[in-house]
Amino acid sequence: MIAFLGCETFTSNGSDVKDSIVAKVGSKELYQSQLSQIVHEGMSKTDSAAIVDGFIHSWIKENLMVAEAEKNVAADININKLVDEYRSSLLVYNFEKRLVETRLDTIVTAEEKARYYEEHKNMYLLSHPLFKCIIARVPARSHEIPILNKTFSKSDIESIMQVARERAAFHYLDTTAYMTMEDLQSLLPEGSLKKEDLAGHSMVHKRDKDHEIFVKVLRFYDEKTIPPFDFIEGKLTKSILSERKIQLLKNYREELYHKGLADKKFEIIKFE
Repeated sequence: MIAFLGCETFTSNGSDVKDSIVAKVGSKELYQSQLSQIVHEGMSKTDSAAIVDGFIHSWIKENLMVAEAEKNVAADININKLVDEYRSSLLVYNFEKRLVETRLDTIVTAEEKARYYEEHKNMYLLSHPLFKCIIARVPARSHEIPILNKTFSKSDIESIMQVARERAAFHYLDTTAYMTMEDLQSLLPEGSLKKEDLAGHSMVHKRDKDHEIFVKVLRFYDEKTIPPFDFIEGKLTKSILSERKIQLLKNYREELYHKGLADKKFEIIKFE
């Protein structure tokens, strides 16, 4: 059933271009020109040979499966109908894609996002705790501990950041980024902090034999609660555009229907 023919050639479209057949499965043929498309300039001979060999064997296996499927296709399957439906689906998909690219309004204003957030925020409940914080870590028994403890107990964020920057051996000062517990734990000694340490507290002070850790909790959102607007702003934009896309395509279908009706491009045949 399968044969490799190294020297057999054919002439394409009456031209002088000849092509070698490198593999056959039944009436299906694989030509050398098809292999040349997968080998690129600069590849070593070893790499090229391996890629070509892999492609040939994949091609053979795929066409053996096709041949087997053709022999064993269920009697009630209409292949031509399936092909026609698939073709129609591809045509519609690509046409709708072009419609969206050319007609969809992709500008989403701040007001639209804010309104959408208020109307749909319960759909975006957090699956894990989320928070913003400032972190400082110093060695155990450091003489900086009292000043850090005093400063982190206050609400003056600028002072906390300045003291952490100047006196901590390690500090994290990004007050704009939201963190998860995994993010926090990646910055600290293993097992230093748990969710319970942060929930309901504005300042956390932890110590072990090697470190003193200070965390100023700026924002805390527990799991299964509504997330802050700025955390899901990107998702809101995607949702708004997705709804616009659906409405655009729905409206186009309706317009097409009414135009077809006016132009008598279709008729409904009544039947008993």
